[in-house]
Amino acid sequence: MASSPARLVASVVVTCVVAAGGLAATYTVTAPRIAAQAREAEHAALAKVLPGAARFEPVSEQLLSRAQQAASAGTIEQVWRAMDGSGADAGWCVRVSARGYGGPVHMVIGLDRNGKVLGLTILSMNETPGLGTRVETEEWFLKQFTELPAGYGERDVKKLDAISGATRSSRAVKNCVTAAAQALAVIAGEEGR
Repeated sequence: MASSPARLVASVVVTCVVAAGGLAATYTVTAPRIAAQAREAEHAALAKVLPGAARFEPVSEQLLSRAQQAASAGTIEQVWRAMDGSGADAGWCVRVSARGYGGPVHMVIGLDRNGKVLGLTILSMNETPGLGTRVETEEWFLKQFTELPAGYGERDVKKLDAISGATRSSRAVKNCVTAAAQALAVIAGEEGR
């Protein structure tokens, strides 16, 4: 039986429809599980950078928008107010990103009520393995941010050491920390703290 162009087109269309249906069904089944795992990973990152906190509440969209506008060093993605077990303020967590060598470096930074960095973790990055990825593996590099004074500014962050051979990646982390301070300054001002 000879294949006609119409039969060939019909065969391709049926194959595409079946494949699209399979993908849609797979997505429908796996989407809730993927979203739950993302929420768990996010909560684990928040707990890691601010271990004394028991609960995290996102700030209002209006306040988040103001913080995003104020953060010129990086992109503020989300800000949470952290509370301890009794409901008292434990500080702030900021999810932020800045441009590195291989793309954006996404981080979560935990700050106390006065703006001192208590912890920071890198969520994702596409930096060069063995060079740029050292911003995540070199303990001394990340530790120096927790030694910044409360109310630190961009000048304080610029004085910190960078990793040799990973200047852009180091700068991305510095920009994330600076952006978190810029965002917190706006939020603290709005909150009257």
